[in-house]
Amino acid sequence: MKLVVVDHVYLEKGHIERLRSLSDLEVFREPPKTQDELKQRIRLAEIVIVGWSYLTKDVIASAKRLKMISIWATSCHYADLQAAMERGIVVTHVPGYASEAVAEHTFALLFAAIRKLPQADKHVRRGDFDWRPFAGVELNGKTLGIIGTGSIGCRVGEIARAFNMRVLGYDKYPNIKKAREIGMKYVEFPTLLKESDFVTLHVTLTKETEGMVGKKEIKAIKKGAVIVNTSQGKVIDEKALVVALKSGRVAAAGLDVFAAEPPAKNNPLFKLENVVLSPHVGFNTVEAAKRCTDICIDNVEKFLNGHVQNAC
Repeated sequence: MKLVVVDHVYLEKGHIERLRSLSDLEVFREPPKTQDELKQRIRLAEIVIVGWSYLTKDVIASAKRLKMISIWATSCHYADLQAAMERGIVVTHVPGYASEAVAEHTFALLFAAIRKLPQADKHVRRGDFDWRPFAGVELNGKTLGIIGTGSIGCRVGEIARAFNMRVLGYDKYPNIKKAREIGMKYVEFPTLLKESDFVTLHVTLTKETEGMVGKKEIKAIKKGAVIVNTSQGKVIDEKALVVALKSGRVAAAGLDVFAAEPPAKNNPLFKLENVVLSPHVGFNTVEAAKRCTDICIDNVEKFLNGHVQNAC
């Protein structure tokens, strides 16, 4: 059984040893530069572990021996699920491994945006110590709107309550019990946009959620609100967001994800002072990365033993 780690997933010595005990192992530490390179890497593989590369229908078709795709991520969109299903290829993922990490990063971006920390840092490094340009706002008593109330969204709500915030939630499948526990009130989507001082997004990327915060929704948002996105870049219409940030309709944004990753070097977001950016690192704590790899390998081991867990 040949197993290929396609790109740069987190691997400790113990992970390597464990994988070698399961299969003939080949590990690539850097992502493939082209689709042809990706195809070559998995050409003879029966199992692949993939963290960042996209296994399109064409790529999957090129891997004639492929039986399983173990995705090193919560999202399943790194593999064409329809193409895999047609071939009888099992696809698994790692749900919930980074809930704490992403929830904490959400607040890191939020604080950086509302307290203007990137600008203040540059200011001090230039030798200037004038505090007057950096008036911020407080979380206490404000309203936080959470779009997507899975494990991450609910953890964000718990943290927000510790800051004495009013917490609103929107989800197609509301978790009423959890909402009661943390003091979150479910409302309709337009109500959340209208009443929230801060809006955070925690939905998975699907056909339904792609573009769910579009031009219309951004126009409906409370004037001066702050948006934080640690879910998927395509959930927001980036062009509409740029317009709103320039006009002040949206006061600031904290973005860990982009419509295209990596974003183009001329992305207009880069020119805006009221945006805090990070390179899709919300998940990236030592604890979360190790947990993700552990479960990712568990998925492979279960498959080899005739069982499937965490199927996409």
